Amino acid sequence: MDNNPNINECIPYNCLSNPEVEVLGGERIETGYTPIDISLSLTQFLLSEFVPGAGFVLGLVDIIWGIFGPSQWDAFLVQIEQLINQRIEEFARNQAISRLEGLSNLYQIYAESFREWEADPTNPALREEMRIQFNDMNSALTTAIPLFAVQNYQVPLLSVYVQAANLHLSVLRDVSVFGQRWGFDAATINSRYNDLTRLIGNYTDYAVRWYNTGLERVWGPDSRDWVRYNQFRRELTLTVLDIVALFSNYDSRRYPIRTVSQLTREIYTNPVLENFDGSFRGMAQRIEQNIRQPHLMDILNRITIYTDVHRGFNYWSGHQITASPVGFSGPEFAFPLFGNAGNAAPPVLVSLTGLGIFRTLSSPLYRRIILGSGPNNQELFVLDGTEFSFASLTTNLPSTIYRQRGTVDSLDVIPPQDNSVPPRAGFSHRLSHVTMLSQAAGAVYTLRAPTFSWQHRSAEFNNIIPSSQITQIPLTKSTNLGSGTSVVKGPGFTGGDILRRTSPGQISTLRVNITAPLSQRYRVRIRYASTTNLQFHTSIDGRPINQGNFSATMSSGSNLQSGSFRTVGFTTPFNFSNGSSVFTLSAHVFNSGNEVYIDRIEFVPAEVTFEAEYDLERAQKAVNELFTSSNQIGLKTDVTDYHIDQVSNLVECLSDEFCLDEKQELSEKVKHAKRLSDERNLLQDPNFRGINRQLDRGWRGSTDITIQGGDDVFKENYVTLLGTFDECYPTYLYQKIDESKLKAYTRYQLRGYIEDSQDLEIYLIRYNAKHETVNVPGTGSLWPLSAQSPIGKCGEPNRCAPHLEWNPDLDCSCRDGEKCAHHSHHFSLDIDVGCTDLNEDLGVWVIFKIKTQDGHARLGNLEFLEEKPLVGEALARVKRAEKKWRDKREKLEWETNIVYKEAKESVDALFVNSQYDRLQADTNIAMIHAADKR
Repeated sequence: MDNNPNINECIPYNCLSNPEVEVLGGERIETGYTPIDISLSLTQFLLSEFVPGAGFVLGLVDIIWGIFGPSQWDAFLVQIEQLINQRIEEFARNQAISRLEGLSNLYQIYAESFREWEADPTNPALREEMRIQFNDMNSALTTAIPLFAVQNYQVPLLSVYVQAANLHLSVLRDVSVFGQRWGFDAATINSRYNDLTRLIGNYTDYAVRWYNTGLERVWGPDSRDWVRYNQFRRELTLTVLDIVALFSNYDSRRYPIRTVSQLTREIYTNPVLENFDGSFRGMAQRIEQNIRQPHLMDILNRITIYTDVHRGFNYWSGHQITASPVGFSGPEFAFPLFGNAGNAAPPVLVSLTGLGIFRTLSSPLYRRIILGSGPNNQELFVLDGTEFSFASLTTNLPSTIYRQRGTVDSLDVIPPQDNSVPPRAGFSHRLSHVTMLSQAAGAVYTLRAPTFSWQHRSAEFNNIIPSSQITQIPLTKSTNLGSGTSVVKGPGFTGGDILRRTSPGQISTLRVNITAPLSQRYRVRIRYASTTNLQFHTSIDGRPINQGNFSATMSSGSNLQSGSFRTVGFTTPFNFSNGSSVFTLSAHVFNSGNEVYIDRIEFVPAEVTFEAEYDLERAQKAVNELFTSSNQIGLKTDVTDYHIDQVSNLVECLSDEFCLDEKQELSEKVKHAKRLSDERNLLQDPNFRGINRQLDRGWRGSTDITIQGGDDVFKENYVTLLGTFDECYPTYLYQKIDESKLKAYTRYQLRGYIEDSQDLEIYLIRYNAKHETVNVPGTGSLWPLSAQSPIGKCGEPNRCAPHLEWNPDLDCSCRDGEKCAHHSHHFSLDIDVGCTDLNEDLGVWVIFKIKTQDGHARLGNLEFLEEKPLVGEALARVKRAEKKWRDKREKLEWETNIVYKEAKESVDALFVNSQYDRLQADTNIAMIHAADKR
């Protein structure tokens, strides 16, 4: 630090309180599981998993409705209370939280019923249960949501209102998609669909209206007011508007398949200043003017930062932004210089790396410089340094530092959307622009404060159009605007700004990149609002594609609301000729002076691959249901090794063209599940690499047992046991589980899969034998009787052909005192272990045996695993069995010792010494025979 004697005060940022906390006059909600974190996770989920089904239902449970308690719901209320300085009365607060708790409990029941029904969709009882649960859920939401719109508390209750509205729309979409399969009649389904489309508009307009009301309420003239205003705008964009922007996707008939949306709106962190409070009188409007006006989206390529010096202090004095159009589809362009180009140090270049800048760590400093007395006191508000960190899904990228790293962390106010991965991969926003708040008041103060703009990561750079999904592209991602087209502020529910024309002509051109085969055909849809009837024209690379007439959607002078917009499409499909193409949209045949607004265009596959979409959803659901939680830490106990193999088949059969990335991701998860299955399996060599390979470990068995490779039933090796002609020499297969692998007072389970069997005897032996004879009828394979086992093009089994699926309800589970009902190919047999003793090494013997001529068996995917600790009667029973076994063993040892002693005495009497090398003189043959019988 400069030792200039004219300086008597230097205050570093980290010695002062957070400006937002000071302005709000209250304690900030702790970073972590805050309303903002939760809302970002929900938005990510809605952007990536917006496909109806149990996966979506259970996802809402995992993110919000299955984990929230009163304190979490209260945090949503506190967030807005602090921003608008209005406390909700205790009665209204308690009523809202109680309703939310009730909805949460009811939705968890609904989700579980949905999961059970989806596993067995033709079960009449489960279908009826879904009808009951839907009606209960719909009624509860219809009653509860108006209570989140209590008079005088519409703004502080707004974020929980949106959460409940989102839940209601998801439930209504469920019945629109699955209602017929649940047993609802067509009239009821259509009525609920009409409710869905009506409420999408109602909930959207309500949320935007009260967002704007709250925003107006917090506006004021000073910098203190602007801080509150900007925080309200930023945080409610994340907790309200972003979610509302996706409501239209719940229209199940308009968006029947996976739909990719993008949020192009920007949010802003405060100008990086110290002492940024009410001392800046009348500056709110000046600060707001520093915010970038509505514009086309661009890609931030470089920031060139200049440094100036004031009485020995270097600071960020200005910068130059260089950007590219979306898709890098044109030459770079530079913005006018922000601030001034100081030359106190060489410029610092911050260039786009990886996925962009996801974090800034800034160091603002406040200097009070005393030059003398009276008016010569001067204050300096500057930025001393910033570290820029770059996003990457795979590796840490080196950051770029302007002068020094600071302590003002952008992640504190714009956190990641996924906290399960490093912030560089789980980030929610990237830096999109930097402006400069610049002010000087003669000898009183000098102010230079960069203001950072941030854009949601869903707004990707290249306008990618894949196959087999609906791709929504906001028109603010256009490359060029037609003459007369302008970018205007969005109405709040579009996820960004929109385009506007008041005369016929070209609206914009958009460069798109096609990742699907060029043979893929599409139809175009346009989301627009208009005060006039008009005609839309589309072209690709200058080639006319579509032309159609469309009607007015609103009256002249009306405010833009949800109902003002309509999504329309052309019936004629087309295909792209080039992987990178220019799409042009024009509006014609209307009188100048009218208003035409365009939100987005949508590319819809002309022949949607519903089967592929269904297969992916089914595979994702099957993979997720292998694990106990979404982070794949452990397998569910009832998930068998055979079932994991069948899920692996589902994943392998997914279309590479349709979902290669998802397929690879699911494949890794299945491999992880298989590793977890192997780790918990106490059997050695469960995949039958060999029999009789080692004397003291692994499988031992008859020489006529064969090991066969995987087929259309088994993915891995399995064994075939044949009948025997001699009951004294049965066909057998066995293995001993070592005592060292067992836990005391624990139940273990042997289970596996039997393709077919006759007279197969299964034993588990410890204190006594657990024994079942299993007869499983088979057809030679799981394929329908009318079809032969399908074969792939290279002679391998075709596991992608239709076949009977695993049903966990069909269980062949044999327990104490029960007769096994062998209607399933799955079997299980339990055995209880009492006290363990490594010296005795009793272990557990696993034995398979056939002792009849007609007997046979084909089995695989064998597992011996820990089931549960013994308690209660089961614990008492195993202790009794253990005592009985020990008593019997001790009695047998005592009897054996007596017999041994008597026999030894008889033998000893035959000889003259203990070396047994000479008989007694009187020993005769009768005495020898008598000793032998002992």
